[in-house]
Amino acid sequence: MKILVTGGAGFIGSHVAEACLRAGHEVVIVDDLSMGYRSNLPLGARFVEMSITDEAFTDFVVAEKFDTINHHAAHMELRVSVDKPVHDATINVLGSLRLLEAARASGVQHIVLASTTAVLGEFVHMPATESHPVLPIAPYGVSKRAMELYADYERITHGMSITTLRYTNVYGPRQNPHGESGVIAIFLERFMNGAPAVIHGDGSQERDYIHVDDVAAANVVALEQRVQGTYHICRNSAASVNDVVHALRDALGRECIVQHGPAKAGDPARTRASHDLFSSCTGWMPKIDLHEGINSTAAWFLRRGAE
Repeated sequence: MKILVTGGAGFIGSHVAEACLRAGHEVVIVDDLSMGYRSNLPLGARFVEMSITDEAFTDFVVAEKFDTINHHAAHMELRVSVDKPVHDATINVLGSLRLLEAARASGVQHIVLASTTAVLGEFVHMPATESHPVLPIAPYGVSKRAMELYADYERITHGMSITTLRYTNVYGPRQNPHGESGVIAIFLERFMNGAPAVIHGDGSQERDYIHVDDVAAANVVALEQRVQGTYHICRNSAASVNDVVHALRDALGRECIVQHGPAKAGDPARTRASHDLFSSCTGWMPKIDLHEGINSTAAWFLRRGAE
């Protein structure tokens, strides 16, 4: 297949592009490099520097005649979305809508959209299934929910073939340690530099962490099997921020200092989701547990620091 991966110079998108290449597909990456890096681009993929919000992107998609599209270009900083909701919506809503319309115009056979369990808001039952109430509590979740609704519209009204994947907390090599997302990467960078890490709140807040390699595998399965609908991609496990700190100390083999700050606005206290629906439809299962994943992620950060 000829696959377009938007955001393929970013953390998750670059791993998805690599997984698609390993599966034998032709991969074209579009990224405006606002949050991605050329160093993340996998060998064998064609790269086009472009924003999904530009009119030229529509012409590009129509001209290229992709078989499938994997959409990972997004704004994903929660606190920035609170401060700048128009910026967040411009990329996540208008950019995604442009992509959907271009895909329909060009006859794309299938689309995989990257979403988030942040659309659920506060988790009222856990593990959250796809029937969980959807009440986002931050503009980031609102914009991603809008993308999901536009995808439902395209699927129902125009018969488009679309998979929407809602991720929990993704971590792994290449995650940006300088943004606000990705506590594991942020803490690793600070601990390696001998600096304290800031825990927002008391550290008891729990997250369902999933390794990026498992996420990439789920994307390849969704592209190849062309499953329809919205699914949670997660481990159905929970670890507190304090648990993560302990695992990072073990992986680095050193004492790591933490400080506490105020809790983030729009950040739920606990998240945990079920992947049973996607697993039953596709056979995909997460394979990497948190300690294994943190060890491999720490090893990557240490290698990068030594280069």
